[in-house]
Amino acid sequence: MNPITPKVLYQEANPYGSFTAFLEDDSRTIYLYLQSHNNPEWPMKTLWVRNLIDAPDQRMEEDFDLGLAPVLTKSELTDPKAQNTLTEDQIHFIWSEEGDAVALFVEEELQAYLPSWSGIKGIHGYSKFAKEEAPTASPLGDPDNGVIAERVKGNRKFWESVAEKDHWKKAQSLRLEFLESKLGKHQTYWSADGGKYPSLGIASFLPKEFPGIKIFSTVGMSVQNQPSIELYHKDYENFSRIELVFAIQLLKDAPDKSETWIQHVLGEMVKFPWNTGIWFGHSHTIQNPRKDPDQLYLDFNWFVLRNVTEELDQGSTEVLPKLNGLITENGKRANFLFLTPISTEERICFMREGSQKFWETWKKETYGFFHDSERRMLEF
Repeated sequence: MNPITPKVLYQEANPYGSFTAFLEDDSRTIYLYLQSHNNPEWPMKTLWVRNLIDAPDQRMEEDFDLGLAPVLTKSELTDPKAQNTLTEDQIHFIWSEEGDAVALFVEEELQAYLPSWSGIKGIHGYSKFAKEEAPTASPLGDPDNGVIAERVKGNRKFWESVAEKDHWKKAQSLRLEFLESKLGKHQTYWSADGGKYPSLGIASFLPKEFPGIKIFSTVGMSVQNQPSIELYHKDYENFSRIELVFAIQLLKDAPDKSETWIQHVLGEMVKFPWNTGIWFGHSHTIQNPRKDPDQLYLDFNWFVLRNVTEELDQGSTEVLPKLNGLITENGKRANFLFLTPISTEERICFMREGSQKFWETWKKETYGFFHDSERRMLEF
């Protein structure tokens, strides 16, 4: 085989259909690659798996000039002898729950793990045959015990659980029953998954506690962890599972137009984290894909997210829907993030002044958790 025409031994998309992992053999090495389908800013991740030639004493400079994948050297390997290539029937992937990391099994043995933090601080991933830190692989350690092994076992257990026949029925019931205990019987329910994994829905409510306010909530986002949050949040496990909420003040003496756009907003965002590898959290901003048909003074082109669950858990005395206390299947809480529509000018101020100043100003203006189509501009 010509080393500059590598062969793909095996490739597979994650269950969300958003990332693909593939093994490539260039007759000298085998590498594991991970690429995004939807996010052009997400860099391809790479991990050395094995050498197919006897390890050299040192890397050849001409390999870099030719753009060849680096071969690991004798000092970096547990065994400097050439390994055999792999066949498709030997290869098995286990994806992370988040869909942005993958474990490689050869036969029944864990031989490599490409994590979500691949590419950060010089770490590419972990490989069975790596003896010490190398440019494109780190030692895997015990494939049956230890942090990585336990993480992979947890991922296997997650995928086995969601494959159970009644999993979605139970997950849906848990969330709808919680929402109805807080907001009253749901008015309307829409399927929001397009018939593809993960199963998702949207429900609307008219809570008696908040007359004139209509609340829409996603149902099912919190079944699985969001990707990449682990890289940015120290206490990530308590913030990884979310549902999105949109609350709107209905106009008096006017037809209710909320269902012409709000469930579409949520429907277009409901798979965003797993499609892009980008997580949702408090004070994140995202563009509004729909126009509010009742907007009066402002064009609400953006949303800023508000974690009402965290505020309630921290003892907020503000009058808010009591959307805290839902514990998900992994024993961690579901975070209800409210979409707060803002104008482009307000977002500029938000980015300039910071989130704390924004929320202080928001509350000073006595704006609440719900969207008012006729509100005026915040004055910073």
